[in-house]
Amino acid sequence: MINKKKHAAFLRNKHVYKSPTPAKKAATRLGLKGIHAHGRGKAKRYMPGSSHKAYKNALRKKRKK
Repeated sequence: MINKKKHAAFLRNKHVYKSPTPAKKAATRLGLKGIHAHGRGKAKRYMPGSSHKAYKNALRKKRKK
């Protein structure tokens, strides 16, 4: 079952996109290769990084700079 509060917060994330193209551009800006997806069908969303772990690590590195 989906936690509606967590899901709403996830959708407000500035790195969550409805199509792969902007996610790829964000990945390049963050120094990542590839994208990954969450959800299915019309609810599918894309994020930068080949995995969510890679995305989180890139954000941590960016914050340290």
